[in-house]
Amino acid sequence: MLNSIYADNIIPLPREQIAGTHNCDVAIIGGGLTGVTAALHLAEHGYDVVLLEGGSIGSGGSGRNGGHLCQGWPNDFHHISKQLNPHDAALAWQAGIAAVDIVSTRIKKHKIDCDLQFGYLNAALHPGQMKALLEMQEEWSKRGYTHFTALEDSSALAPHINSTAYCGGLYDAGSGQIQPLKYLTGLALAARKAGAQIFEESHVTHIEKGATKTLHIDGGHQLNANKVLLCGNAYLSQIDLTQIGLPEMQSRLAKVTSSVLATKPLSENMVRHILPSRATVADCNTALNYFRIDRDNRMIFGGRASYTNINLGNVETDLRQRMCKVFPVLDIAETERVWSGQIGITVNRIPHFGRTDDDIYFVQGFSGHGVALTGLAGTILADAVMGDAERFDVMQSLRHLPFPGGIFRTPALALGMAWYKLRDRLKL
Repeated sequence: MLNSIYADNIIPLPREQIAGTHNCDVAIIGGGLTGVTAALHLAEHGYDVVLLEGGSIGSGGSGRNGGHLCQGWPNDFHHISKQLNPHDAALAWQAGIAAVDIVSTRIKKHKIDCDLQFGYLNAALHPGQMKALLEMQEEWSKRGYTHFTALEDSSALAPHINSTAYCGGLYDAGSGQIQPLKYLTGLALAARKAGAQIFEESHVTHIEKGATKTLHIDGGHQLNANKVLLCGNAYLSQIDLTQIGLPEMQSRLAKVTSSVLATKPLSENMVRHILPSRATVADCNTALNYFRIDRDNRMIFGGRASYTNINLGNVETDLRQRMCKVFPVLDIAETERVWSGQIGITVNRIPHFGRTDDDIYFVQGFSGHGVALTGLAGTILADAVMGDAERFDVMQSLRHLPFPGGIFRTPALALGMAWYKLRDRLKL
């Protein structure tokens, strides 16, 4: 698995590894966007915070994703609102809409150069998907969201995309793209400046529960903390979640291997031809394609997901076929890099929040909206630790069904996704 192309132009953090025994107010496991955001927020409010990352900052999904910065929740909001009273539903709605603003505010506050660009196209492959997009626009507009423009035919699409693959779309001026590893690295530097300690290559093997939690780390090191935040999402397999009282974390999360291809830089003429407005694009299929042009004019194209977490066949060939089906002219584009990483999904595609009675908090399952929602989630966790648990309690109250378990778990997930892919192909 090659590193993402994002790592090529990043100045890594000065590397620190934990040694000996440390004590802190809050221990955070996971050096992705959720954990680093929580560390920054807590440190800014005077908490003694230690973040432990088993690899390097951003080596998981936060540094390997497509870089799409999306408004709202990954599923239709009615899936959330029908479980909540009107006050809590409004709170959850505002939280989801605030996610992109949180990213923008932190970029500006900490002067992070991460190629932020707005303009997003939700692309429909058939009239049924276009109908769903118009319903989405109506629902969001009723809640005060004003950044959508409906593009109901190919002529309306033309200022944004030149492809016969789509019949229409919904343009969102409030969503866009960033270079995710640049953003994460900037947040980590800000967290250290605020006083948070960040240790990489510090692999937690198990946690002893109690009023004070003891985190045991490879090499015989220890960290004692009053509260613990589990922010590893799909990368927490080393910890026995049942032993710490959180068996539901494993049963309610599915790990999916997602892959991304980057071409070599395209000419300005080519970029203007295929994506005149340089909009970031995702289609409406369950097994979707998503793509954007980065600052260096490379096409960053994602769209292959494995629910078996086994890459069958040639990943590059599959991604190139997908890309060229959308843009046949890119058949001449050379591949610069292909990489994969794991994301976490829940059954209802809504992040899963929870905690134990002895102050171990978690959030997981961003279901493809992690660039924005992870920052929101890290903030919600940090606020709960600091005593403001209103948003955390609302999100924790949402029901999450378990995925099929036992030896049938992976085959059932793969079969379920195969059914949704068939629905996409049949335009249901």
